Amino acid sequence: MHNDNADKSPLIKRWYSRILFTAVLAGVSYYVFTAVNDLAKFNYQLNWLYLFLSFFFTVVAYLVQLIIWLFLARSFGIKFSFLAAANAWSLSQLGKYIPGKIGIVLIRMDIHQEVSKRTIAVATGVEFITTMTASSLLVLISIAFIPEWTSSSSLRWIALSLACFFLLILYPPILKKITDLALHLIKREPLNDLPSYGLLLKLVGANMLVGLPYGLGLFFAFNCFYSIGWNYFLIITSVYYIASLIGVAAIFAPAGIGVREGIVFLILPALISKPVVIFATILTRIIITVVELFLALLFFLLNRYATKKQSSISSAGGGVKK
Repeated sequence: MHNDNADKSPLIKRWYSRILFTAVLAGVSYYVFTAVNDLAKFNYQLNWLYLFLSFFFTVVAYLVQLIIWLFLARSFGIKFSFLAAANAWSLSQLGKYIPGKIGIVLIRMDIHQEVSKRTIAVATGVEFITTMTASSLLVLISIAFIPEWTSSSSLRWIALSLACFFLLILYPPILKKITDLALHLIKREPLNDLPSYGLLLKLVGANMLVGLPYGLGLFFAFNCFYSIGWNYFLIITSVYYIASLIGVAAIFAPAGIGVREGIVFLILPALISKPVVIFATILTRIIITVVELFLALLFFLLNRYATKKQSSISSAGGGVKK
């Protein structure tokens, strides 16, 4: 007997992928359009060398994040070739431009359909928690080295509380209870194994290292408009990490747009000229989005080429086989 459901399933999946892709494309296009439109309102001169350096170090930061994800994914048994994993990860980064912050998980599930959805979801959740833990610790460390903030006890306690909270969640017995509860609510079987606490702490440390190239990308973006000293490097980096932590709470803001910039505008003009802060913040938004698009397109094309090449080799081998 002919199974209509079996015929409809690939069609439904195909349309789902198309709708998801359209939503991501619309979100990214709106994000880029608003940023470019905001920047076009001002008269300014760009330092093209610093613009290149900002782009370069932002790319490096994303590549380090990709490597961290590869190690994390393998600890969950998600094993793919580098290009296949890089393609899924870089495309999923565009999912944050969909309001609701669920796009990253949906894209990874859509690309890696052969992997359990619950495994993808939990691994992505752990990636998020380790990133947030690293951000909190970086902010905490920065406060100790920024003279203007050493007296800010409230900021210090907030960063310390968040760091302790995330480190507590990562403790395997607690993490397992949380994931089991979440999977139970969506009627999925619990995971049997989770990464060790030692590995998770190493991933937190690795995420803290991302702050160096990411901070350099931000610092050179600010220097595109006006030369500022290296003493502002730590300030700019930590302010953006603070803004990112707060932006997480804005669930329906695509990529934290508006929220992150609002925090930056609230803090940095007290230390850096307001026009420079405005220009650089808008430019940073554009650079980050362009880097994400660049890496997504690059790894998509490389993975597609590698897949076609492997397919042609397999076909050739099958043709001569007797």
